[in-house]
Amino acid sequence: MKEINILQHTTELALYMCEKYIREKEVAVDCTCGNGNDTLWLAKRAGKVYAFDIQNDAIENTRRLLESEEIEIGPEGKVVLINDSHGKIDSYVSEPPCVILFNLGFLPGGDKSITTKVETSLLAIEKSLEILKVGGLLSITLYPGHDEGNEEKQMILSWAQNLDSKAYHCVFANMLNQSERAPQILWITKKK
Repeated sequence: MKEINILQHTTELALYMCEKYIREKEVAVDCTCGNGNDTLWLAKRAGKVYAFDIQNDAIENTRRLLESEEIEIGPEGKVVLINDSHGKIDSYVSEPPCVILFNLGFLPGGDKSITTKVETSLLAIEKSLEILKVGGLLSITLYPGHDEGNEEKQMILSWAQNLDSKAYHCVFANMLNQSERAPQILWITKKK
């Protein structure tokens, strides 16, 4: 049996949950497209995918990966790539998504000094909940292994604890037998 690392395990767990909520003809959003792996995964399952990243390198990495898999890109295609902040999600996405995916932190293989920031991430998460389809899933992978990521985790979890329990379910997954700096996942489902 092949050993998998914690990052791979966390990604697989996040996507496993997303798969339970994705509908073939519906919209999904990747709020941090990075190298395009999650965007490609969503594109193979959803009707339309909007993929955000502020880094042009991330958009180009995602474009190359999608093109290699012959996924049509553009407003009329399967995936719309958006080189802008995920904090502007409501300016680009008008249909209620069934799944919205965040993979916070920095671009793997990129400049580690460029990370998601708690202010824009929290704004994007709040806006995501507003547009998320009732019965939909918001999946947020948190990376407390660096200072900005740890601050993001603390602020986002504090915010999530105060969500209206009549409107949302929140589940937090933390690897108890791993380093406290290991990736963690927050899932929020919209009840009404």
